[in-house]
Amino acid sequence: MNKVFTPRKLLIAVAILLIGWLLYPLIFGKQKQRDPEEVYIRLDSPPTNLNVFLAVGHGPSSTITRQIFHTMGDLDLKTMELKPWLIEAIPSVRLVQDGPHKGQFAYDFAIIPEAVWDNGTPVTANDVAFTLKIALHPDFPAAYRGYLAPMSDMEIDPSNPKKFTIFFKTYYMLALEALCGTPILPSYHFDVNQRMAKFPLTDFLDSTKTRTLSADPELDIFEKEFSDAKFSNDPNSVIGSGAYRLQVMNEQGAVLVKKQNWWGDKVRDKYPMLQAYPKKLVYKAVADDLAMENMIKTGQLDLLGGSINPAKFQEWRAIDSLKNRFDFLTQGFTQYNRWVFNLKNPILADPLVRKALTHVVDYDYLLNQVQRGMAVRIAAPMAPNKPFYNKNLPLPDFNIAKAREILASAGWVDANGDGVLEKNLNGQVQTLSFKILVPAPSKTNELMSVNLKENCKQAGIEVQLVSLDIGTANMDTKSGNFDSALLGLTSNPGLVEYYQRFHSKSLAPAGDNRSNYVSAEADRLIEAIRTEPDEARRNQHYFALQELLSRDLPEIPLLAPLQRIIVSRKFDPAVAGEMRPGYYEQYARVSE
Repeated sequence: MNKVFTPRKLLIAVAILLIGWLLYPLIFGKQKQRDPEEVYIRLDSPPTNLNVFLAVGHGPSSTITRQIFHTMGDLDLKTMELKPWLIEAIPSVRLVQDGPHKGQFAYDFAIIPEAVWDNGTPVTANDVAFTLKIALHPDFPAAYRGYLAPMSDMEIDPSNPKKFTIFFKTYYMLALEALCGTPILPSYHFDVNQRMAKFPLTDFLDSTKTRTLSADPELDIFEKEFSDAKFSNDPNSVIGSGAYRLQVMNEQGAVLVKKQNWWGDKVRDKYPMLQAYPKKLVYKAVADDLAMENMIKTGQLDLLGGSINPAKFQEWRAIDSLKNRFDFLTQGFTQYNRWVFNLKNPILADPLVRKALTHVVDYDYLLNQVQRGMAVRIAAPMAPNKPFYNKNLPLPDFNIAKAREILASAGWVDANGDGVLEKNLNGQVQTLSFKILVPAPSKTNELMSVNLKENCKQAGIEVQLVSLDIGTANMDTKSGNFDSALLGLTSNPGLVEYYQRFHSKSLAPAGDNRSNYVSAEADRLIEAIRTEPDEARRNQHYFALQELLSRDLPEIPLLAPLQRIIVSRKFDPAVAGEMRPGYYEQYARVSE
């Protein structure tokens, strides 16, 4: 019988291992020691487009762009108050007493004197005007346009190009937040030929000139130039006034590096929002639970937000080795989950069908099994901690028999006994069948959708689940290429603006009314909310609108989950807060 190992064979094996150990650094390179000033941040999915005015609504992309493009103001992570970011102070509204804008509302701004672009030229009011023209451009996405539509004019101080005033023709509750929340772009870089400078801002605010602007060949050329792919992912072209510049972006994530001699470092003591400590921000797209767990354990992730599997979150925070190194925080209602319907679908256009669907949702299962108790039920499309949330709205119950009863009253019957209801629609027999678009990968979405499909089957409804990555799901729902969809919606602090989501002038794809919901009464209430300065009266409009939406049901509000974040304890606690995603990565500083 031959021996497995002989002394000669053993000697050869040892020699091979020794040679491999010596050659490994030459072949694969030495393991790079991690810089303590590098921060590793988890994303739900890869960024898709860093052009802030063309890729609105994609969370991972927005997470990255806010480090590159400054807005004039931003929310303080702890107080949730609006604080200066690119301007010297947050202005107060004033009523204009005389001149051509008499009776209008004005905001006076002054850009920080030290603020400069990457080429050393100052950030000026002309850059703000250029940016507002893009936001109001009739052929670009309308994400910002609805907020800025009440503007009437902008005046630049002739003696100081960093000072300007913006006027609103009527009171608008979110005027200041809308202005301060708009990312400012360098006109010298995004409009090399200064095509937009040839058109006054007032042209973009005049609805009678919108068609003329869309047909103007000069603006058509600019539209093509601005839509160039280089502005979405090219490190040499994605340029803003922020502390970081893009180094790389791909399907794994993105890397941002701190700019040398960045202007904000000179004044960060005076303007605390300008603090930016890490030398490098490394964003990693991680959706798989097992991969995420391994990366937490091995120090490959420092900050984790977004969609985190509730079951895994509970499991990880019970592991001693992890809870000693990380804080596992549940805080704030920063979003709500909803079942959105496309009302152009003939089946879902029937309000009785939508009402029946409120009773096929097993809310207790979603709350206790899917979200593991880290959520609350809601009856209105907003976070339940808002002072204008209508607590008197009834919560629908999970009741298959009631769903079938409502469908029967709408004329749906199972005539052929195959378990699926039918009805004659427009002269043809139509089965009660539609698709649910499920953004992936998300364990919560997966569990919710599978449960919904089974419940629908019991009610005589045939449902097909369509799983798509979150980027594609976002585009499909914006373009109307869906029947229904399970979507989340970020809930910002303060007042809620419904114009973009439920007003008839915001129909997708130009706006964000993905349900194609049209209601004259909803339009009236939405307009009343946004222009009412009295809080008590505005809250009454909010209550009335919520009652209307609970009857019309362009979407079914499901749950408001608590935000789940995981933050390395090696950082100063100032990095964490209630604002989504639960941290400001630029504040991450290793504790001493």
